[in-house]
Amino acid sequence: MAAPTEGPEQVPAPVPAPAPLLRVLAQCSRSRARAAELLLPHGAVPCPVFMPVGTRGTAKGITAAQLAALGCRICLGNTYHLGTRPGPELVQRAGGLHGFMGWARNLLTVRGGGGEEKEQFWRMVKLCTDLLPPDKPRYLMGVGYATDLVVCVALGCDMFDCVFPTRTARFGSALVPWGSLQLKSQQFAKDFRPIDERCGCPTCQRHSRAYLHALLRSDPAALHHLTVHNIAYQLELMRAMRDSIVGQRFPEFVRDFVRARYGGPERCPPWARHALEAAGITLE
Repeated sequence: MAAPTEGPEQVPAPVPAPAPLLRVLAQCSRSRARAAELLLPHGAVPCPVFMPVGTRGTAKGITAAQLAALGCRICLGNTYHLGTRPGPELVQRAGGLHGFMGWARNLLTVRGGGGEEKEQFWRMVKLCTDLLPPDKPRYLMGVGYATDLVVCVALGCDMFDCVFPTRTARFGSALVPWGSLQLKSQQFAKDFRPIDERCGCPTCQRHSRAYLHALLRSDPAALHHLTVHNIAYQLELMRAMRDSIVGQRFPEFVRDFVRARYGGPERCPPWARHALEAAGITLE
């Protein structure tokens, strides 16, 4: 039997490079803030992005259809809680979490996050964004306060989630650029303005502070209306930040945000001022 002859070495076919997960569209010239796009199977997601939380497959106080109507491109589920209720068997029988929720857009599932004292918090965020690769999305878990979002975008984060806007709605609190309105307070009993005259959400277009105040005393529908508004506020805040980064106006956006929220830089929390200065943004 003749010995096999050696032929030319077979060169393996090249493996195609994976499609990029993140496409950076613009970078702030002063800070680490960046506008980007997450390229995901259920549609592109503009960044920086806030992701509403549906812990057990539903965001409390708002439907999946309403989230989509507000422009939400991605929302969150908690893997641990989904595993305990409704449980993996039921989710699988529903066709996966998308089918269970009736949600055709992107989903992200996590176990959960924690918090730190603010001075330690921002320094650790900066350390991470200094070291993380620029071509990967930077996801900061459990951050939802407006000031925290602005500061952490300046430090270079792309993605955020938090139960804050839905949870605070259940206590009668409406988010506004200057902080929040506690609509259970008697001062709103005869206030016929919308929550925020510049807000285009369905709640602000249809209902007054006085109506919501009255509803909060007896009807759980009020919590639904406030949840819709609070999610709309968070999504609009992120959209405004993206636009300012693309337009190279992010430092001006930050200064305007601080003036609206605190009345001036001297009233801005010291930790936030320190973090913004470390990111390259001064408030004066």
